[in-house]
Amino acid sequence: LLCISLHMTKTDAALQIGPLLSTCVDSCQRGCIEIRSVQASRKNKALAVELKDKDNPRSALTEADGAAQRAIIGSLRSVWGKNLRIVGEEDDDEESTAAMEGMTFEPPRKDIFDDDIGETAEIDMSDVTIFVDPLDGTREFVEGRLENCQVLVGIAIGGEAVAGAIGIPFPAGDDSTEPTIVYGLADVGTGVMGAPLTRGPYPLDRNIDGVKYPRPHIATGDSTADVMIACKESAIKATGGSNVIYGGAGNKILAAALGEVAGSMSIKFGGPWDLCAPHAIITAMGGRITDLFGDEISLYEPDSITKYRRNERGYIATPPGSDIDHDALVALLNREPSVQKYKDSIN
Repeated sequence: LLCISLHMTKTDAALQIGPLLSTCVDSCQRGCIEIRSVQASRKNKALAVELKDKDNPRSALTEADGAAQRAIIGSLRSVWGKNLRIVGEEDDDEESTAAMEGMTFEPPRKDIFDDDIGETAEIDMSDVTIFVDPLDGTREFVEGRLENCQVLVGIAIGGEAVAGAIGIPFPAGDDSTEPTIVYGLADVGTGVMGAPLTRGPYPLDRNIDGVKYPRPHIATGDSTADVMIACKESAIKATGGSNVIYGGAGNKILAAALGEVAGSMSIKFGGPWDLCAPHAIITAMGGRITDLFGDEISLYEPDSITKYRRNERGYIATPPGSDIDHDALVALLNREPSVQKYKDSIN
């Protein structure tokens, strides 16, 4: 674990990556359970939805977001205490944060990977940040497109995405199967817990028609921004492929990691909680992810969240053995005048 050994320490506030990842996987599964519980309750009552930005339907916040974040952060705090830095997407939800203070949580498991990872170098807790997106794809959850929803719990060490867990609450798009948890650790590999993973390395059923959706497939969201449209058109023209729509940042990157698509891209995303877990997992699977301009993604340091506009640099993700060369795609897109104009606007 070369990326971890750089941060070795012998202080009392030290931890090891195996037990930390174990607790993140367990907590991720608890987040999935909370989301499924809220979904089950929708059969009897309407879902309460609040917009963090009243003019942006993508800013939807539901009771599922709050319940999942409380379950994840509360369980992690119960075993690691308050010194572990945890950044959640819904930290600004003061009511939810206050409610968590009065709750008790069963500590998550620390032993899931005892036989697989074993003893590793100790890590100073001050070098670690856990990034939590309790419900990636909230808009999709509200609209009932449940297969796009994910729970993301990522581990950054020294500003690098090192490990993480992606929870899929509704693998079949409904509650007919138990959640699937995909986890990964850089330089070690990936695995699955819960319901078997039924995705990849082939297109989803809705995209299987080769006439309607010729390959290679490039996954994006449904943004109508001029720069995003230019990126899609340029990539499709150069590759002869087609654009397939996915909801949620984690879902798009996981699609690339699994080989469902030849690449996925976005011009921006919410924050490090959207990328940390899928970034670590696609890397552990042998894929690549950079920002839209081909630079390494660097937003996992605590001060980068508010100090810089790095979430507006977007991402490009490609699987190992992709039909699309990652660097060639980056170069292609950056020859677009609208991309250069966009880059200038955020620098």
